[in-house]
Amino acid sequence: MKPAKTGTPRPGPIAVALFVTIAGCGGDVETRIEEPVPTTVEIAPASAALTAIGATQGFNAVVRDQYGRAMPNASVSWSSSNAAVFTVSGSGSSATVTAAGNGPGTLAATSGQASGTASVEVEQRATRLEVLAGDEQEAVRGTTLSEPLVVRIADRGGTVVAGVPVTFFPDSGHGSVSESTVETDADGTASTEWTLGVGFPRQSLWASVDDLVHRFKATATADPPIPDLEFAAVALSREDPSVLESIEVMAEIVNRGDGGTPGVFKLAMAVNGELAETVEVGQLGPDASTTVAVTLGSFTTGTNTIELMLDPEGDLEEWVEDNNSASRSIEVVDQKVIPLGGSVVVSWPGTESAEFLFRVDVTEASNEALNIVLSGGVPDRVGLYVHYGDRPGNPNDYRCHGEGTVLSCQLLPTRVGAYHIAVWSFSAFGPATLTATVGGRFVEDFNIELMFLGNGTASQHNIVEQAAERWESVIGRGVANWISFPWVPFPEDECFPGQPAFFEVVDDMAVWVSIDSIDGEGGVVGKAGPCHVRGGGGIPTRGRVPTLGAILLDEADVALMETRGVLESAVTHELAHVLGFGTLWQIGEELKDPSLPNRPDADTHFTGPLALPAFDAIGGADYSGATVPVENGAEEGASDAHWRESVFGDELMTPYLTGDTQPLSLVTIESLYDIWYEVNLTAADPFSLSSAGRAGMAMPRGPFIDLSNDVADWPIHVGDPKTGRLLRVIHPRRGR
Repeated sequence: MKPAKTGTPRPGPIAVALFVTIAGCGGDVETRIEEPVPTTVEIAPASAALTAIGATQGFNAVVRDQYGRAMPNASVSWSSSNAAVFTVSGSGSSATVTAAGNGPGTLAATSGQASGTASVEVEQRATRLEVLAGDEQEAVRGTTLSEPLVVRIADRGGTVVAGVPVTFFPDSGHGSVSESTVETDADGTASTEWTLGVGFPRQSLWASVDDLVHRFKATATADPPIPDLEFAAVALSREDPSVLESIEVMAEIVNRGDGGTPGVFKLAMAVNGELAETVEVGQLGPDASTTVAVTLGSFTTGTNTIELMLDPEGDLEEWVEDNNSASRSIEVVDQKVIPLGGSVVVSWPGTESAEFLFRVDVTEASNEALNIVLSGGVPDRVGLYVHYGDRPGNPNDYRCHGEGTVLSCQLLPTRVGAYHIAVWSFSAFGPATLTATVGGRFVEDFNIELMFLGNGTASQHNIVEQAAERWESVIGRGVANWISFPWVPFPEDECFPGQPAFFEVVDDMAVWVSIDSIDGEGGVVGKAGPCHVRGGGGIPTRGRVPTLGAILLDEADVALMETRGVLESAVTHELAHVLGFGTLWQIGEELKDPSLPNRPDADTHFTGPLALPAFDAIGGADYSGATVPVENGAEEGASDAHWRESVFGDELMTPYLTGDTQPLSLVTIESLYDIWYEVNLTAADPFSLSSAGRAGMAMPRGPFIDLSNDVADWPIHVGDPKTGRLLRVIHPRRGR
């Protein structure tokens, strides 16, 4: 057997030929392997669609030899079948196609004698609609606008698109166009003429291509000009009045015409199709508006429909006659009156929840408590709720929540006006008796427990106790005890450094008092505020009445104030902050337009519903600013938490103790009622703005004690009375 022939490969990356000699029975056989040559060319992607002139697409070519093996170093040339459609640039296996014009074309890649192709199509897509002319014109109604509406359509590269149909269509009643569908010309533009309708002063027309839309607007005028009245908004003071209540309907009326109304026009309101009220509205010019408030009531139980009609007798010529009406629906609930000193029987045989509403109308005020009692046949799943003033929409918003098997509420004092009563049942009950009386029942006192820490003399402690007794005489009734659960104590140092842990029963409020060194005489007199308040669990005070609070006083300033005879006023002032004056206003959102943190010019004011008439009663009825005025100026510790010094002068709750006495005014006491304390109005000192001492001055003159930085900045914990768990943490000052 002869040995096989071997060849010496030629230099280079590819062996061009291989010869092998094989010995066989019949002799030697020579087999020849051919040199690799480009045989196929594959282009990826196989096709591309370009939607904008100038858009590009990349392609790659793979060259394979006759054995199907890739030839990465093979030379490739690229070409376009139609350079007017697309051009191509590239070398080697990669190329980039650039759209030049609309149409189909073929991309070719050639290597040696082999070639491959991919299809390329350029079809511009409209992605831009540009307005060239015709928008925001004005003409007499029924006439053609002087300028045609012109749009230009372009692709995403900004090249105009010809031959695209543009649709022009006015809104209903807004006129007509000369051509509704127009193809864009060589410049990519399309136009039409718009003849305005006669029924609307503000008219619209839409130009669209696929999902591209533009709204043309035009103003139609009348000769002579005429008005067009419509309701811009209608609001109701409440949507669930009782059969005993009225509501206020507030209608904002706007004139959208080009002419004014006559001297007056009419607004009519009907309830369930029956005319209820007609009022005259003053003249309204073009684009002018006015708001009219009308009181309606009473109503029948169930759904009631309120209809509002402008120009009900058709006296006015208007652009549009069918836009002069609006309607609202209300759900009216039943409510019965209980005479003061009388009673009613209440029962419920059903198994689902039910609500019974009552009202007591008081015509003569009394310093004694109003007693509302539900007794007899009352299971645990029945609740009693009482509120003075407007009827709340939710049981949790009632001022008093009755507790126990004999459900009772005491509101103090008894005021002239309406008291609303709700009995909620989640199961069958009764018959029970609901009574309303004034006086004659025990009223629990409000108690402030003082817990002294640090220094302080016996005389100073005695003065603090006198200040606490003053507030105990002002707060008219105690609140539910707070049980501090042993497994959820109030932690030490949570309120202020050195504050001990607390886990005792509180009746009604406990206050730590520390007289110690802070910064010496003339600096910060002290800090005061609540540390923990009741919240959740059906507490009617909505998290207002504190369980724990603290007063920290500088011993040097205490000694000075004791010498000057103003220590009791200072401590009384600080205890007010612990009770919630200025520190808990944000819970009920009575503080408006706060100046903190950086609005020193804000007209900060307190909007409690009882403090406002009290301010008028002390001489504030002619005050020109927002009421009740609160210290502004964006000063930490003073602003947003005291009455305004320049208005109240020597009153106790301004930032400075001035004058020979510091009266506790009716406004301050009523502000505590507004944050849901029952109060004794007879405890107010004589005070009026005319006797306010330094009223009118932004800063006091002469001797004074500066309490302007006394509002504590420690966190206030809101606890659940049923479990003792922490519900949330708040801070006493708005703007923080």
